[in-house]
Amino acid sequence: MLEIAAYMLCKIGGKAGSADDIKAVLEAAGAEANDDMIAKLVGDLEGKDVETLLKEGMEKLKDVPMGGGGPGGGGGGGGDGDGGAAAEEEKEEEKEEEEEE
Repeated sequence: MLEIAAYMLCKIGGKAGSADDIKAVLEAAGAEANDDMIAKLVGDLEGKDVETLLKEGMEKLKDVPMGGGGPGGGGGGGGDGDGGAAAEEEKEEEKEEEEEE
């Protein structure tokens, strides 16, 4: 996955996406470059247009069900019990300010 992400960053940055480009991106990010994975990725993508691959992938994904069907989430949890005290304190401060004026 890192190799693909680095390849896409290269493409976005206007680079060719060569093995050296991908390795440079990974190393700049502090990741360890896997030369075998990079070579396989570059070989698989050689002669292919990235935008076409992305469009084809999105077409395939449109038929994949995403989310839904599960029960709703539970209600929000209660506060830590201090919320009311903070509101009371704020009201008291407002009263004190009004009295001072």
